[in-house]
Amino acid sequence: MKNILLIVIALVIPVGGLVAQSSETLTIPLSAPGQRGQLEIDLVNGSIIVESYEGSEVIIVATPKDERMTKINHECEGCPKIKNKDKDGYKVDIRSEGMKRISSNPIELEASEKDNRVEVESNSFKRGIILEVKVPANFDLELSTVNQGDIIVRGINGSLDINNINGKIELTNISGSVLSNTVNGDIKAEFKSVSAEEQMAFTTLNGDVDITFPSSVKATTKMKSERGEIFSDFDMNIRKSEPKSSRNGQEFKIEINAWVYGDINGGGPEYTMQNMNGNIYIREQK
Repeated sequence: MKNILLIVIALVIPVGGLVAQSSETLTIPLSAPGQRGQLEIDLVNGSIIVESYEGSEVIIVATPKDERMTKINHECEGCPKIKNKDKDGYKVDIRSEGMKRISSNPIELEASEKDNRVEVESNSFKRGIILEVKVPANFDLELSTVNQGDIIVRGINGSLDINNINGKIELTNISGSVLSNTVNGDIKAEFKSVSAEEQMAFTTLNGDVDITFPSSVKATTKMKSERGEIFSDFDMNIRKSEPKSSRNGQEFKIEINAWVYGDINGGGPEYTMQNMNGNIYIREQK
C-alpha cells in the first residue's frame, strides 16, 4: 500500500503590535524509503532552502516572514494620508493612529506525498514564507518562487529544475544536472560531480552567473553576456558562432549572433550560460 499524505496548516499571527515569528514543522514519510525521491515546491512569496541529511523522511520547517508596512516613496493623488515615519523608515497611515493592526492573512501550506513524490505549495499571496526542507541526498528537485526570496540548495544529488524571478539561486556541493533560471538575481552553483550525458542551463537577466565544475568535466559551453564579460580558468577550445544564411523566395537573410562556444576536455553535452547585465564565471574546482 502506497502512502498518500496530505497536510494542511495555517499559521495565524496573533493580534498586536510587536509579534514574534512562529514556525511549524511537518514530517512527511516516504512511500519507499531509501529509493530516489522527488520534491516539488511552488511559492509566490518567499524563500526555499533545501538540504540533504541522513534520514528517510522529508522534514519541512515553515516560518512566516515579518509583515512590513508598504514603503511609500512619493506622494500621489489618491494615496493614503500619511505623516512621519516609523523607526525603520516606513511612513505611517494617519488614519490608523491609535488602532491595533490585525493580521488577516494567515499562511496556508499544503504538502502531499505519493510514490516518493512530495508536492508543497502555499496559497499565501501577501505574507512571505521561508521553507527550510531536509531531504535524503538522492532527490530530484523542482523549485520555484516569485517574490521576496532566494532559492538555496545544499548537498543534493539529482536533477534540479530551479526557477526564481526576484531573487538569487545558490547551489552548493551538488551532483547531477541543473536547469536554472531567474530574472533579477545571481546564479551560483558548485558541483561535486555532474551527470555525464545531461544538458544544463544557467540563465538570468540581471545578475552574475558563477559556476564551478570538477576538473574532469567534459562539456561544450554555450555562452552569451550582453553587457558583461566571460571568464574561465579552464583551458577551453573557443569558437564563435558562424554566420547563418537563409533564402525565402527572393529574400536573402544572413545573421551573426553573439554566442560563444567553448569545449572543456574535448567537449560533451551542451551547458548554456546566459545573462544581460552581469558577468559569467566558469571555474575549475581546485
